[in-house]
Amino acid sequence: MTQDNRTRRRVLQVGSGAAIAGLAGCTDFLSSDDEDDEDDDPSNETDGGNGENGGNGGNGDDPNGEDDKDDIEEPKGVLDPVPTPDDPKSAFPIAGTGDAPVTIKLFGTWKSTETSEFMLEEFATLLEKHVKKGEVDLEVHAVASLDGAALHGDDGERLARAGLAVWDHDPGQFWTFVECVAINIDLEEEWATPKRLEHVAEKADVDDPETVYDAASGDAYQDKLDETVDEVEKMDVDDVPRVSVDDTVYSPTDETDELYAAIEAAVEKAT
Repeated sequence: MTQDNRTRRRVLQVGSGAAIAGLAGCTDFLSSDDEDDEDDDPSNETDGGNGENGGNGGNGDDPNGEDDKDDIEEPKGVLDPVPTPDDPKSAFPIAGTGDAPVTIKLFGTWKSTETSEFMLEEFATLLEKHVKKGEVDLEVHAVASLDGAALHGDDGERLARAGLAVWDHDPGQFWTFVECVAINIDLEEEWATPKRLEHVAEKADVDDPETVYDAASGDAYQDKLDETVDEVEKMDVDDVPRVSVDDTVYSPTDETDELYAAIEAAVEKAT
C-alpha cells in the first residue's frame, strides 16, 4: 500500500443524514478512474491474483508477520447511523429493525467496486426512504462464488466468513466492521488474511476478535455461504451487486427507478 493511498484513505467525513457519502473519501473503496472496465466483471475476479493462498501460510497469514495491527486505521463512525435490530433473529446481517413488513436482500461482495458504488451512491437513499422508517429490512449476503467460480480468490470467502462471524457474535458492531474493512482494504492485492481481519475486528471494537480469525482461517459458516449461492443460482443472478424484492432482482446502480418502484409496491402490499 502506497503512502499516497494511506493518506487519501484518511479523508473521511462524519455526518448524520449523509453519513454514507462520507465513505467517498476512501478512494480505494470505489474504483479509480483508470481501472479497466473488465475489472467489474466477476469472471475476471476469480483468483484475485492469489494463487494458492497467495503464497502465504496454510491459513493465509503472512509468514513474515507483515499483518501489523498498527497499520489498520480506526473507523470514524460513518456507518453508525445504519440501524440494526436490538435482538437480531436473522442469520445474515441486517440493516433495519429486524421485524419490518418487507425484507429485501442485497447480494454483493466485499471487494466488488460495483458493490462499493452502491454503498456510496444509493445505500444512504435506501436507508432514509425505507429502512429507517421501519418499512424495510435489508438483509446482506456476501457472495463468495458465482457460476461455480470463486470471487476475489481466498479474500472473497475469508471476508464473507469474517462478516458472518461478527454478525453472529457481536451484531451491534457489524456496520462498524464494514466501515473498518472499507477504509483499509486493498482491492488489488490479497488483503484479507485471518490475522489482518482479526486486527480489523479489534479496531472495530468487535467482541472477541479471535472468533473472526477462526472463521476466516477455517470453513465456518459454510452452510450460509452455500445458502447464498443457492439463492443466487435460483434467481439467476449473473453479476453483483443485486437487490432482490419478492424474488425479482434489480441492479441497484443501473435500475434504481425500477428497484424503488418494486420496494414501494411491496411495502404498500404488506401494509
